[in-house]
Amino acid sequence: MNTRKAQYVVSPIGRCDRPYRGFTLLELMLVITIAAVLSGIGIPSFTRLIADQRIIVAASEFQMALWRTRSEAIRLNRAVTLTPADGKLWESGWVALDPTIANHELIHRDPLEGVIVSSRATSLVYRPSGRLGGTAQASFEIASKTSSTPEKRCVRIDLSGQPMMLKQGCSP
Repeated sequence: MNTRKAQYVVSPIGRCDRPYRGFTLLELMLVITIAAVLSGIGIPSFTRLIADQRIIVAASEFQMALWRTRSEAIRLNRAVTLTPADGKLWESGWVALDPTIANHELIHRDPLEGVIVSSRATSLVYRPSGRLGGTAQASFEIASKTSSTPEKRCVRIDLSGQPMMLKQGCSP
């Protein structure tokens, strides 16, 4: 076991002084300044990363809900409708009710955080064949609510009922 005692420095006057330990105020201020500059550079890009990931996750979850709604329509051999949870906005979440059992939810998604979902479609109906009801394709553009990032995702459903996700926004 090494038990060394601190060495004392003898000053020219003959006084014993302990050696200096710790940081000077100048060193401390320099480290704080460097940390502030680095965090000032990193925080905006980290915020953008979080916004981009929220868009990707929301689009993926919406695509999975469409796949599941289609599968349930085929399995039950009945039309299944996917609607916004609040009846108006898709970012409030979505729900698909079981057509065979009253008030039984096949799919439920809570509200999305930090994203906006834009679409003309107020609901989606999958026929028992798995095809989309109606005569036009449906598309959903998912963008960030908090960031001005150009990152967007488009979930487009063709008439065969197949949802696909595109990396750019939905173009008319």
